[in-house]
Amino acid sequence: MRIFFFVLSFFACPSFLTAHHSVTAFFDRATIIEVEGTITEIFWRNPHVFLTLEVIGEEGVTENWELEAGTTNTLMRRGITSNSLGLGDQIKAAGAESRRGEPAIFISNLLLPNGTEVIVSDRDATLRWTTEGTYNQDLDVSDQLSGQGIFKVWGHRELYRLRNPLVLTPIAQDLKAEFNPRTDDPGLRCIPPGMPNAVLNPYPMEFIERDDRIIQRIEEWDATRIIYMGGGVTTPEQFQPDHLGYSVGRFEENSLIIETSQINFPFLDGDGTPMGPNAKIRESYTLSEDESSLFYEVLVEDSDNLLEPAIWEVIWTHRPGVNIMPFECTLRDVVGPVYR
Repeated sequence: MRIFFFVLSFFACPSFLTAHHSVTAFFDRATIIEVEGTITEIFWRNPHVFLTLEVIGEEGVTENWELEAGTTNTLMRRGITSNSLGLGDQIKAAGAESRRGEPAIFISNLLLPNGTEVIVSDRDATLRWTTEGTYNQDLDVSDQLSGQGIFKVWGHRELYRLRNPLVLTPIAQDLKAEFNPRTDDPGLRCIPPGMPNAVLNPYPMEFIERDDRIIQRIEEWDATRIIYMGGGVTTPEQFQPDHLGYSVGRFEENSLIIETSQINFPFLDGDGTPMGPNAKIRESYTLSEDESSLFYEVLVEDSDNLLEPAIWEVIWTHRPGVNIMPFECTLRDVVGPVYR
């Protein structure tokens, strides 16, 4: 039986941005619902895990519900593997309901048959039915820091915050209005996003020092980004534009400053905001005194689409013991009802 109740949450605020695909375009994070039923299908791959649940409705009618969770990587870091769930299991789930009324939920909480409650979304969540469970195990931060400056693995507890609402040109407003997330979102076809959206996600990333360059490994989409220090061996004229762009970095005291241009990608974010070929990005990663945090700011200038620069910010946290895992996006054979 379905249980509906209304919850206001900062997660519904438009100042927050999702990556891979825009979850808020399909699900209403301000309305949380619960379902309980039997698992009939499991899709354990990235970008998101999917479960099909057979639910007996209020009038005794059987319904098939689509449950969408976070990535396999997130779930595994929280102690949940493909062996934790099985066909025929009776479970309870809670999460954001579909905006169009489809039998679908973007789930945050899952109650397993053994009574264990697990958090299955990419964001923080509060336990609902128990007082103990696999709650944000992957976000624990150790006091033992490596002393390697920025050259380690980082993650964060909250999504990037857009400092001010986007101010779009009239042409950009029209293009964004034409964007259909069900047909135009590249992420639904396993096409990785360009900058800055490539780093606007809640998954781990790390910096690796390599002679005259820095390698930024981003778990989502298995992205490897090259940041040329002091110009490196490649010039802008030699660079072939791609979705991550041409990035040149420098250190200013305890900050890594990165300037990026030549980005070959049509969207600024996961919500269909257009981005032109002349867009320029400036990032700053500022290391805290104890080397446990990175204060991050990314500024985008795009005169073709933005009347004012777009600025996002967040605090990254050092993640001792966490490794960058393969992402390996895989398309499902059957598209869920919420994305049709």
